[in-house]
Amino acid sequence: MLCAGVIHGDLSEFNILVGADGPVIIDLPQAVDAAGNNHAKAMLERDVNNLAHYFGHFAPELLHTKYGKEIWALYEHGDLLPDSPLTGQFRESNKPVDLHGVMREIDDARAEEAARLLRMQE
Repeated sequence: MLCAGVIHGDLSEFNILVGADGPVIIDLPQAVDAAGNNHAKAMLERDVNNLAHYFGHFAPELLHTKYGKEIWALYEHGDLLPDSPLTGQFRESNKPVDLHGVMREIDDARAEEAARLLRMQE
């Protein structure tokens, strides 16, 4: 679903039906656009963790995986495909954030908007 830019938002074992052609995901009213929702990453991780917790009763090794973080990182870098190989392993970056760079970007955007508004008044 994330390859199509959609996050279920309430995925659990109760929303997956198994038919002759394979699994079918149901109950999509709360689905969100992954690129347009500030909580998309957290929602994906919650969905994936829900499934890992449930299926972990049958395959305990799933309880110690980080598929949600791994999938989101692939999506974020534009590398996620329906057949992307997943490991369940993910190493989080502890690299410090360039706060000054972020603030420069914000200040530039503000200045650009102020200039645009000024041009519109002329």
